[in-house]
Amino acid sequence: MTRISTVARLGLARAPSTGTRLGGLTWAARMGVLLVVLTSTCSAVSGADDPVIDPDVRAAVRTGTARVLVDLRIVSGDSSAIGSLQNEALRRLAGTGARLARRYSTAPLLALEIDAPALSRLEAMRDIVTRVRADRITPLDEDRPPRR
Repeated sequence: MTRISTVARLGLARAPSTGTRLGGLTWAARMGVLLVVLTSTCSAVSGADDPVIDPDVRAAVRTGTARVLVDLRIVSGDSSAIGSLQNEALRRLAGTGARLARRYSTAPLLALEIDAPALSRLEAMRDIVTRVRADRITPLDEDRPPRR
């Protein structure tokens, strides 16, 4: 939705006094709604949200390396887009201590072993990285019967 159509739809084309009611909302309330709409639209368009970094990952890279799952920001779910995004992330990590553990062909994920410089580089990839979380390997509980 364009800004002009939002303004027109909310009835803000004219600027009545702040106490005047238009369609059940005061002019000030409509202005508040407009600001929320514009702010959320701008952040969605820019796609520049900071990646979420698991606190356990930060702690681990201070003393060495950590095995992580990197969630990538993808618009379409087709596998060629996933592969291209994975390639771009790996290209940008060149020169750091990052080591590829696994690529996923149908999910926008990378399993990596990273160090502090690689984590810094991942944090700077706001356009393609949404989250970096610890990759925890959970052993199977062999004594427990399988669920049915």
